[in-house]
Amino acid sequence: MNKRHCQLIISLCASKLADLLISAKTTLPALMLAVGAPVWMVSWLVPIRESGALLPQALLGVWLRNMPARHKVWRIGMVLQFLAVTGIALAASTFDGVQAGYGILLGLILLSLGRSVCSLTMKDIQADIVSKGQRGKVLGMASTLSGVLTLCIAVPFTWWSNQLDKSLAVAIIAFASLSYLLGLLALISNRTEVESPSRQGDGIKWKVDSTVWRFIAVRGFFVHSALLAPYFMVQSEQDAMQLLPYFLAAQALATMLSSFMWGKIADISARLTLQLSGWLALIACGLHYWLPGSSVYAAGVCFFVLALAHTGVRAGRKTYSLDVKEGQQRTELVAFSNTAIGIIMLAFGAGYALLAATTQIDIIAIMAVALLIGMLLTLILPAEKS
Repeated sequence: MNKRHCQLIISLCASKLADLLISAKTTLPALMLAVGAPVWMVSWLVPIRESGALLPQALLGVWLRNMPARHKVWRIGMVLQFLAVTGIALAASTFDGVQAGYGILLGLILLSLGRSVCSLTMKDIQADIVSKGQRGKVLGMASTLSGVLTLCIAVPFTWWSNQLDKSLAVAIIAFASLSYLLGLLALISNRTEVESPSRQGDGIKWKVDSTVWRFIAVRGFFVHSALLAPYFMVQSEQDAMQLLPYFLAAQALATMLSSFMWGKIADISARLTLQLSGWLALIACGLHYWLPGSSVYAAGVCFFVLALAHTGVRAGRKTYSLDVKEGQQRTELVAFSNTAIGIIMLAFGAGYALLAATTQIDIIAIMAVALLIGMLLTLILPAEKS
C-alpha cells in the first residue's frame, strides 16, 4: 500500500464518519426534535438527503465531460459539505422551532448537492489511485475504520439515552463538519485527470446501453434496504429518542464488522454481493416480526442486521459501477443511474407515505417483496470483471 492509497483511505474514512454522524435516519431527526421543529419537517430529511444527492448527477455527468481535472471539482464538493454541516450546527445553536428547522433543511440541501459532486468525482479518483480487483477492499477498509470511530462515539450514548439534548446533538453535527474538513485535507495533494471525449453538439444527449438500464432496474429495487430503516423505528414500540443511540451504535458496528468482508466479496463478484445482502435484509425483516417489539435491545438487533445488509448493498453496487465501465463511460453510468435512482426513491417514498397515512397495509412486508424482486433481477446483470 503506497502513500496515495493511505491518503485515499484517510479521506474516505473521514467522509464516511461524517456521513454516519449526520445521518438523516438517526441524528438529524433527533436534532430536529431537540430544537422543536414541526414533525412535517422531519419527514423531509431522508428524501432531501438521498434524492437531493442523486437527482443532479445526470446534468453533472454531462458537465464533467469538459472537466478532466476531477480533483478540482471534488474539492468544491467537499468544501460545500463542510460549509453546509457547519451551517446546520449554527442554525440549531442559534434558532429554535420552525426557524431552526428551515435552517437545517437548507443546510441539508447544500450538503446533498456537495455529496452529489463528490460521489461522481470520487469514483474517478478511486479508479485512478487503486487498480481493479483491489477497489472493494480499499472501500471496505475505509468503511470499517469509520465504523470503529462512530462506535466509539455512539456507545456512550446508550448509557445516557434519556439525557440526549440539543447541545449534544449539535456537538455531534459539529464533529461531522470537522470530519469533512479532514477528508478534504487528507487528499488535497491528489491530482486526477480523466480523458474526456469530445462530443460537440451532443448537449445533454445520453448514450446509454442495456447495461445501464439493467443496473438501474436492479438498484431501483435495492433502494429498499435504505427505505426500510425509518419504518423499523416507526413500527417499534419504543420512543425514537431512546432508540437513537442504539440504532447509531448498531449502524456503526455493522459498518465496522462487515465493510471489509463485503469489499472482498465484491472484488470477486459484485452481483453475488447484492444477492447475499438481499437475503440478509429479508432476514432483518423476519427478525423485526419475530423478536419482541417492546425490547430496545431487540430493536437494536433488527437494525444491526438491516445495517449489515445495507452495507453489502452499497459495496456491491459501488464496486459494480467502478468495474463494469471505464473512464467517462463510468462517470456517465454513475451519473445517469444515480439521477434515475433519485427519481425512483422519491416515487417509492411518496407511495409508501401515502399508504402509511391512508391504509393499514404492512409497509415492511411490501418492501421485503421488492427486495426479493431485486435479488432475482441481479441475474440479468452482465459480469463486471470481464
